Amino acid sequence: MKLFNNLNDHTKFHAGIRGDMMMASDSKKTLNYAQAWDYTAVIAAHIQSSGIKKGDRVAILAKNSVDNLCVFLACARIGAVVVGLNYRLAPAEVEFIASNADVQMLFFDKEFDSLRGDYLRATTCICMDSDEAAPQLENWLLSPATLTEVEINGDDILFQMYTSGTTGLPKGVLVNHYNVLANAYQAPMTTGKGSRVGERSLVIAPTFHAVGLVGSLLGVIYGGSMIIHSDYDPVGMIETISKENISVVAVIPVMLQFSLAMVPNIKDYDFSELHTINYGASPISESLLKECMAAFGCDFVQGYGQTESTMALTFLTAEDHKKALAGRPDLLRSCGRAVFGTDIKIVGNEGQDLPLGEIGEIVAKGPQIMQGYWKNPEATAKTVVDGWLHTGDAGRMDEEGYIYIQDRLKDMIISGGENIYPAEIENLLMSHDHIQDVAVIGVPDQKWGEIPLAVLVAGGQPELSAEELTEFCRGKLAGYKIPRKVEYIAALPRNPTGKVLKKDIRVMMEEKYPPIA
Repeated sequence: MKLFNNLNDHTKFHAGIRGDMMMASDSKKTLNYAQAWDYTAVIAAHIQSSGIKKGDRVAILAKNSVDNLCVFLACARIGAVVVGLNYRLAPAEVEFIASNADVQMLFFDKEFDSLRGDYLRATTCICMDSDEAAPQLENWLLSPATLTEVEINGDDILFQMYTSGTTGLPKGVLVNHYNVLANAYQAPMTTGKGSRVGERSLVIAPTFHAVGLVGSLLGVIYGGSMIIHSDYDPVGMIETISKENISVVAVIPVMLQFSLAMVPNIKDYDFSELHTINYGASPISESLLKECMAAFGCDFVQGYGQTESTMALTFLTAEDHKKALAGRPDLLRSCGRAVFGTDIKIVGNEGQDLPLGEIGEIVAKGPQIMQGYWKNPEATAKTVVDGWLHTGDAGRMDEEGYIYIQDRLKDMIISGGENIYPAEIENLLMSHDHIQDVAVIGVPDQKWGEIPLAVLVAGGQPELSAEELTEFCRGKLAGYKIPRKVEYIAALPRNPTGKVLKKDIRVMMEEKYPPIA
């Protein structure tokens, strides 16, 4: 047998030698590793008794909880593939994913009962927290059932996670046990921030996304102890980090911004056990980084990746952040360098390697790259070419290997024949004291075809006119890149991992900036 052939090897190992150590805790339940191993066996046996076999799809439509995690681990033990359903989607979107994935069983929270369409209602459904909508998990587990052990290999699919569908219908990304274990090894090798046995982490990101799910699995793999929150609460996050002696937490920068604003007496909290805050989805401003470092007194690490890469492709390490504050602020615009065991390069439109400094598509090769898209060989062939994952992100690499994301290729603005990458403009505008958040999109223009529009969030600060914004950008950006139009909204629409939903912003602006006839 190969060493650590699958995720189950890790949970079984920890249950055997440190069974009395806490694995996970939420507001309703706390389990140590021995209890969790036994509990997942009971759940797995009952899933099998419902007719689920290795390779069948089991969906979870629920908020973060100990039960949610244990259902996932139970499926892993019998080779059932977990499909995490985003409860923020519309019913039709949930129905599409469930039917596309051939889901045969569903575990759900009662509050999301309305998201169950005809397809899901026809499957075996277990409600995690009530007996009103379907058989309740706790009661369902009371009947006798015997677990049949299943051989699980590293190349068996562990979960099927759907993309956000920003460029079309969502696609099911196939991630196997090896992918997860590889990324779990790559992260500490790269950041120098390896998880330790018994170390307490706070899980906030939803587990239907890679950051929340793989972050939770990292805790299991390394024998950590997880405090699980069902939702992000700005004040609750701060209180838990302090009271529960949290050592590491994963967030997006806007969460840090909200928490600092909501907790003016943050200096009164004890963060002595907190050593690392991991963040992603967007860069952090120099001013916010300084404010957070002063408040929390810990290291910061930024990760970049996508569902197709399990979780991480690059990291901007704690040392990089310190360099940034010691005279290299440009590093804060970078997402770091390739993780251990991963090659990254920048390629042009014809797939040719580009010189350092030139902007092209970021492509990556490593053991964490997905196995393909479920029932979509055409999309798989376009996305993974000769083992190289084509990320769809435009970026450049400097001579030290740092990657700078310019934007999604599809978000590039072409104005008068010039390519404009909105992220470059956004990074500059975020340095303005009167701008709390920003997104730049292209809008139709009779003369230039497209021009950049700055969609701003003031955050209680005075609103800037287009003329004032132009003056601020002059000399810092090429003239054709400077936004000539400005719109203000209360908050940018974001998905659960913090990425700005530019397609939603475009819809919001369509009436004011219609297509040119």
